[in-house]
This record gives sequence, C-alpha cells and structure tokens, in this order.
Amino acid sequence: MAAASPRPPVPAVRPESIGAGGRSCHGKARPGTLRAGLLMRMRRFGAADGGLAAIEFALIMPTLLFILFAGAQLIAYVDATRKVELVAHSISQMISQATPPKGETVAQVNATDLHFSYDATLVLFPYVMKDAKRRKVAWWENISINYASIRFTAKNAACKSNTDTSADLSTCYDANVVWTTTGTAQPGGNNYRSCDTPQLPVADDATPSRTTLPRSSYGPGSLVAIDVVFDFQPTFGSGLVPAVRIARSAYVQPRYASLVNFDTTNNDGIATRCTGF
Repeated sequence: MAAASPRPPVPAVRPESIGAGGRSCHGKARPGTLRAGLLMRMRRFGAADGGLAAIEFALIMPTLLFILFAGAQLIAYVDATRKVELVAHSISQMISQATPPKGETVAQVNATDLHFSYDATLVLFPYVMKDAKRRKVAWWENISINYASIRFTAKNAACKSNTDTSADLSTCYDANVVWTTTGTAQPGGNNYRSCDTPQLPVADDATPSRTTLPRSSYGPGSLVAIDVVFDFQPTFGSGLVPAVRIARSAYVQPRYASLVNFDTTNNDGIATRCTGF
C-alpha cells in the first residue's frame, strides 16, 4: 500500500494580527465585527440623554424670561393706573372741602392750597419720582395734574326750576370754567380746561377730556374737576413698546360751599381765574 501524502500544515493565526475594530493588521475589516460595532454605537447614541436637559432649558429659557418681565410690567401698569385714580380722587376731596367765610356761600382756595395738594402726589404715587429719575426729568414734569372749578348755569327758567336730578340735565345747563391751573406742568401738551373752551356733555363712560364732562354731572350748582394724565413707559422693552397714556378725572361737588373760587392774592401763576368770576 502506498503511503498517504502528508497534509500541508495549517498556518496558525496570531492574535496580534487582528487590529482594533475588527480590522487586521493589513487594514481589512471583518464585515460582521464592523456591523456589530456600528449597531452598538447607534444604541448608545439613542439612549444618551446627558445633554437633553440643557437643550430643553436653552429653548424654554427665553420664553420664561419674557413671561417674567412682561408680567412684572403688567403689574406695574395696573398699579400705576390705580395710583393715578387715587391722585385724582384725593386732590378733588382736598379742594372740594374748602370752607367759605362765615355768612358766605363761596369758598376760596389760593396758590398755597394748590401747591400743597399737588405735592401730595409724592405720597400718593411715589413711583412718579422713580420714573422721573429714569427719564431724567423733574417729577412734576413727569405727570400732568390740572384743577378746574366748573359752574353750571341754567339756560332758561324752566331748566332752573327742574329739580329732577335723575333726568339728563345736560341740555338744560351750560358748564363754565371758573378758574383753571394754567401754570402746572403740561407734559405731552396742554391738558388744563381753558377758560374760553366750552365744556361739552358726553357719556359717563367716555374717555376723560379737558373739553368734556359726564352728562350725569350736569345740574344746579358747581363742581371741582381734577384731571390727571401720566404716560406709563415700560422699563422692559422701552425701545420697542410705546408709552401708554393713563388719564383719569374726578368730579366732586363742593362739600361746604356752593362754589370753590380761586383767590388770586399772592398768585405765583399756578392758576388763572376766568373773566367774569
């Protein structure tokens, strides 16, 4: 029997001949190993959430800041509106409580009385000083406060005898300005009630104006009108958001007199008494 031919020896595979990532030392990658590594990396990427919170925070933070600052400005605006109303009503109460001399029915206020009530704004509405500093103006130039005394005159005898206060008496009476504060600061234009400008009746819920009065205020007697105007300028986004004008008026009948007039003695120009009064 012939001897079998010997088998060729199988070359041994050395471990160092396989490189990292399934590649041999000759740079050829094993297909199965490469696919498995790629799948593993994809799984790790899908499960990674280390930077997710930071991304969400970066997206939401601008919106949260906008809501925060806008809410603060809205609160400041509402508070300013309430304080402007407080100034108008408080000053009207001060002036309307002037007491006439004994035996007379007409009371008098002078320049000192007007300045005192005007300066009370710093207590009633302290924000006006802070806002004036930001705008680099004097506080009295940052708000418009105007006084006027109005007397109603019946147009005819029938109107004069009509005592039904529940009816609309605006057609029966003329509203005449007795005196007005022409000397106070007028930011944004004149807001005082002029002596030669007729006061016209409007609906009670109409926007306050220096030329109009609510219909319900017409009737026999007189009243004190205080008009306050303040331009609210938001501190956040002031370059983009325009100022919002807040205008409030108070109308009060004199408590102890038939009319509150203005005493021009030592008048420093804060007010003017109209001709005929």
